[in-house]
Amino acid sequence: MKSVIALDIGKKRTGIAKSDNLGIAVNPYDTIETILLLDEVIKIEKEFGIEKLIIGIPLNIEGGSKETEEFIKTKSKEIQDEFSEIEIIFVNESFSSREAEARLKDRGVKISQYNKALIDQEAAAILLEQYFRENP
Repeated sequence: MKSVIALDIGKKRTGIAKSDNLGIAVNPYDTIETILLLDEVIKIEKEFGIEKLIIGIPLNIEGGSKETEEFIKTKSKEIQDEFSEIEIIFVNESFSSREAEARLKDRGVKISQYNKALIDQEAAAILLEQYFRENP
């Protein structure tokens, strides 16, 4: 079985999380500059294989930012154009960054502007956990 990958795509950075090949363990994997996203997905596909991409879209009470949603969908289409065989699934990412920050604080990680990459990775892991919880 190939890996399931989650992406928390932002305009500057993208957090990445990865499942093990059995779909049991979820781990934060990396944070990259979003401009390098397609190259990173190509690298991950070559190294691990990708069965599915779980991508967070903000669907908050106010309906989310259309600009952010369109940006994420554009990036997703770039990936889909390169890998038509990989299934892309969108999940609600509302509050995932807040939950990620809380988890990190619980582990004793001091949150500052210098470690926002950790929040992005953790948020991606939350998206992947959410997907597995909702799709056993």
